[in-house]
Amino acid sequence: MNWGHILFSFSGRINRAKWWLSILLMFIIYTALVIAPPLASQEGVLVSVLALVGSVLYLWIYLGAGAKRLHDLNRSGAWLVVFIVAPIIITIVFLVMAWGAIGPAIMSGQTPGEAAVTQIIGQIIGLVAIFGLINLGFFLWWLIWFGCLRGTVGANTYGPDPLEGKV
Repeated sequence: MNWGHILFSFSGRINRAKWWLSILLMFIIYTALVIAPPLASQEGVLVSVLALVGSVLYLWIYLGAGAKRLHDLNRSGAWLVVFIVAPIIITIVFLVMAWGAIGPAIMSGQTPGEAAVTQIIGQIIGLVAIFGLINLGFFLWWLIWFGCLRGTVGANTYGPDPLEGKV
């Protein structure tokens, strides 16, 4: 098993098992990025550099493994844009709409009464529910495509079947 190809290359194909292993490695990197800085006695240049390197490594593995997994499904790696950009756009739209619910009152210096607070909270809860469900839909789509669907049987445009002779 060529780990350099699995984790860092953008060409070829990988099966579900290798993709899940890359997800496990990304989880380990993420955990280290979250746990390491608070454990450092003082945050300095070294911690910042390690966080930057870890973040770049995490993103590179995500993109490389994702592209190869999409190739196994006979789809272009460009589909990754949907799974990265769509949730960001959805989050931005949510924040703009939430600000629209509370922003005018805050900007005018008003102190809303109980009825207004209840109405604003109701609007924000509704927005969270709607946009949460949309993001959940994207997450489930991503999980099914990458982690559950069997790849194209036999060779495709992106290379030979990674399971050829093993099934």
